[in-house]
Amino acid sequence: MRERKKGKQIQSPSFIAEALKGTKWSLWLYPMGNTNEYFVGFYLYREIDCTGPNNVEVSYQLAFLDKDGSILTDRIKSKYNLWKGNYWGFHKYEAREKVFVTDREAFLPEDTLMVQCTVWNKEEKPVKPKHLYARTNFKENRRSFVWRIDKFSILKHDVRNKFKDCLIDFDLVLNKEQGLEKKLVVNINSFHESIKYISFKASIVDSDGKKENCGFHEYFADDLNKVELSTRLFTKKLMENKSQYLPIDVLSLDFEYVSSTKTAFYESSDSGTISPKFANEVVESKNEEYVGKEKYLNTAVLVNNLKFMYNERIFSDTEIRTSKQTFPVHKDSKCQVPCVQEHV
Repeated sequence: MRERKKGKQIQSPSFIAEALKGTKWSLWLYPMGNTNEYFVGFYLYREIDCTGPNNVEVSYQLAFLDKDGSILTDRIKSKYNLWKGNYWGFHKYEAREKVFVTDREAFLPEDTLMVQCTVWNKEEKPVKPKHLYARTNFKENRRSFVWRIDKFSILKHDVRNKFKDCLIDFDLVLNKEQGLEKKLVVNINSFHESIKYISFKASIVDSDGKKENCGFHEYFADDLNKVELSTRLFTKKLMENKSQYLPIDVLSLDFEYVSSTKTAFYESSDSGTISPKFANEVVESKNEEYVGKEKYLNTAVLVNNLKFMYNERIFSDTEIRTSKQTFPVHKDSKCQVPCVQEHV
C-alpha cells in the first residue's frame, strides 16, 4: 500500500445496506492524514445519491484487521445521525508511525491493509452481521532508462527526448536558463485516466557508474493536468568536474518514473468473511518485467470461511458419504482445497 499525500483519501467501492432502508455507503481512508499528518483518518460516508430518508440514525464500528481477520484496533460511534452526502469518523484513528513503521508487519502484511466497518441501527451490535467485501488494488508500473546526450558542453538548442507507453506520454526537454545553467523539464502530454499517481526521479550517472540525484517529484490525481517538472542540472558543477560527470563530453541521465493505477472490486456474501486475494503486480525496470503470483492473504481465513459454510450448509451442491454419515460439501472445495476438506 503506497502512502499518499496528506488530505488525499482512498475511497472504497460503495455498498448498499438493505437492513438500513437500502441506504448507500462507502469508507474513506486517509493514510497520510486528513487534518493531522501524524494520524491515519478513517470515516464512514453516506453517499449523496442513496435512497431512504435524508437523515438516518446508525451506530458503527471501524476496525483495522490483522492477516487472520482479527481486530487490531477499532473505534465505535453510537447513535449518530448521518445525512446524505455527509461523513463522520475519526481524524486521529491510529498513529501513522504505528501503522507504517513500528507495527507495519501486523497492519500491512504483504503491503495490504484490511479494514472493516460494521453498521447497525438497533440498541446492540448484531451477533451475526451480514458481511460485504470489497477490495481496492493499486498496481505499480515502474520504468527506468538512461538518456545519453553527446557534446553536452556545446549544446545551443533545446534537446528533446519523447517517451510513450500505453499509460503515459511525456517529453524530456533539456534547455538553457540564464548564463550557463541548464534545466531538465518533464512535460506530460497525456496520461490514461486510470493513473492516480506519478513520480519522477532524475540522476546524473558519473564515470564510475554512480548516480547523483538531481531531484524527485511526485504528483497525485488532481495534480496531473498541470504537471511540468523542472530540475536544475547545475551545469557549472558539471563543467568543473568533466572527468567525473562528462567523460568524453557525454552526459548520461538516468530517468525513473513510477505510475500507480487504481482498480476496485466488489463481492458479497450472506455471512462470514471473504478472504481477499492480491491482484497481480507488474514491475518493469530497464525492460525487465516481473509478474507477481496471485496470493491469498492467509489460509486461516479461508479455513474459517469454509467451516462456516459447512456448518450453516450454505450453497451445498453435493454430498460425501461414509459408512456412518453423509456430509454436505461444495464442489469448489473438493477441487480447489482438498487439504482444507479434511479439517472441515
